[in-house]
This record gives sequence, structure tokens and C-alpha cells, in this order.
Amino acid sequence: MDSQPTPAMLFGARSDIGPRRRDNQDAGYAGDDLLLIADGVGGNPAGDLASALIVRTLAELLRPRTESSESTLRDQVALANARLARTGREHPILKGMATTLTGLVLVPGGAYLLHVGDSRAYRWRDGLLEQVTTDQSWRQLLLSQGLVDVSAMRHHPMRNMLLHSLSGALSDPEAVQIHRVELRSGDRWLLATDGLTSYLPSEELDELTAELQNPQELSDALVQRCWPRSKDNISVVVGDVCPGRPTGRGRFIGSAAGPLSATLQRAV
Repeated sequence: MDSQPTPAMLFGARSDIGPRRRDNQDAGYAGDDLLLIADGVGGNPAGDLASALIVRTLAELLRPRTESSESTLRDQVALANARLARTGREHPILKGMATTLTGLVLVPGGAYLLHVGDSRAYRWRDGLLEQVTTDQSWRQLLLSQGLVDVSAMRHHPMRNMLLHSLSGALSDPEAVQIHRVELRSGDRWLLATDGLTSYLPSEELDELTAELQNPQELSDALVQRCWPRSKDNISVVVGDVCPGRPTGRGRFIGSAAGPLSATLQRAV
């Protein structure tokens, strides 16, 4: 067992349905040792249930984390994904539901970053905001291969299609990127769905992240700044690495904020 202490975070979170949607398919969790964000895949059934189920299940499975490793974390993602599959089998109307997932899991001596889909994680350190995940999307694939430019991608028919997500398929956990990351006191981690990152200009994201000291104030300000422009649900969780030990405190946002039974009842 690692003898190093688990670091802690001051945290904030906000989720909003946005100006153009009738339901919130984003889900998240913000705690002093865990950040999770998920976005139900558009065009599929019950995206709100898929994101809430994954976030709720992982928030439970990822405690305690005194012996976490890449393999144990992948096993826990697989268990959450299997619950998604089981729910789909029990309720055929939900077949095809899927979600993205991005998470920061604090462990003794550091953290692990989990990522599948196109929600994002950013790290603010020494005055620089850096995107530390790569979107698993056709848009990003085409851009990285130089097949289209950014302006053409705004109207490309495949711009919103994902390469990978969690959908209950046996192969899904293999696509989840999991790697160890270093934490420093003073680091700020920001996880967000594409309802924020696709509509808020990067310079405004940089500006607010550097300007606002309180994680909850930052979460609120980002959603408020983005709200008039977004065509999607808008969700963000923020964690500031700080001295001290985690207590396990946290809260759910978006579709994960209510009981899963109520979300399932609405879906079926």
C-alpha cells in the first residue's frame, strides 16, 4: 500500500439545462477527492439515465481508493458499464443509451485521469490553462489528420459523432484512457461537457479560470457566461488541490442529483 497521503481539493460544481434543451443529459460529481463529468450521447435514448447511472455507480465504486491502480480503475469502469448494459436488457426501450465520462480520481501521492468521449479535463498551473484530454470524436480525428480545417468542421455532418463512449458494450472499457497524473498544491482542475467547451471561447475560459479564486464562483461564472450562446446542457466541476486530507465530502449535479429510480421511471 502506498504510504503517501491522498491529497485533497476545494471543489465547486454547476449544471444547467441551457437555453435550448428540454432536459438535462449531463451528470457530474464534485468532491474533495473525486471529480466526474458525463454527458449522455445525443440522439440515443435516455442520455440522462446513462450519464447519471455511470456517475452514481462510479462515485460509489471508487470508495475507498487506498490501493487504486490503472487495472483496478478499469475494472470499476467495467462494472459501471455492465450496470448500464444490465439496465438496457431489463428495459429494451433503453437499448443504445450511452454517455461520455471524464474523471479525476485522487489517490495516495497523486491522481488518475479517466477519459472516454468528448467531455474535457483542463489543468491550470502557474498561470497556464492546458487541455489535458483529447476528444475521442470524428471531429478531432479529422482535424488531427489535417483532412479538414476548423472553419469547415463547424458545418461537417460528422462533427458531433463520437469514436468511443460507455454504452454497455463489452469492449467499451478498453477505450477508456486511464493514466496517472502528478498533483501540486495550487493546481486547478476543471472538467466540463461540450455544452460549455464548444460555445465558450478559450480566451474567456482562460480569463475566468485565472481571475476567480473560489471554485464554486468559477463554476457559476462559467455557466452564466456560456448560457446565452450554448445550444446544449452546460456542466462543469472544478477542484483546487490544497493542503489537508480528504473527508469524502461531495455533491452530485445534473441528472445525477436526483434518485436514479426517478430518472429510470421517466425514461421507461
